[in-house]
Amino acid sequence: TLPLSIRALFKMLSLQLKRRTFGDSVTQTEGTVLVKEGAPLVIECTYETILFPYLLWYIQYPNEAPKLWLRDKTSGGGQDEGEKQGFFADHVQDKKSFDLKKSSSEVNDSAVYYCAFRDTVIATSRGAEQESTERG
Repeated sequence: TLPLSIRALFKMLSLQLKRRTFGDSVTQTEGTVLVKEGAPLVIECTYETILFPYLLWYIQYPNEAPKLWLRDKTSGGGQDEGEKQGFFADHVQDKKSFDLKKSSSEVNDSAVYYCAFRDTVIATSRGAEQESTERG
C-alpha cells in the first residue's frame, strides 16, 4: 500500500499565447505545484483579450503529445475527458479567469497542464480565415 503522505506532482509550464492581431494572452500557475493525495487542486489561469474568449485546458503525460482535457462550457458541449476524471473549470468572466480544479487529487493526475485560447477565426472580405497562434 502507498503511504498517506504521498504527494501528487503537478508540473505547470508558464504559457504565454499571443494572437498576432489582438495581442491577447493567457497566463497560468508557474512551476511545480505539490498537492497531497486526496487534497483539492487548483491551477490558476487568467487571460487578457478584447474578444469573447473560448478557453481550453490541455494535459500532457510524460512521452506523450498534449491532448484536450477540458473546454469552456459557456458555449455548451459534451463531457470532456477531464470531467470524466473529476476535473472542472469555471469561466469567471469578470475576473478573466478559467481555473482548473479537482476536489480530490490522485497520484495519476501528475502531468503538465496547459491553459490556452481556441484559435481565433476572423471574417474578412474573402470570408472566414483562420488566424494562426503565435507562441511568445
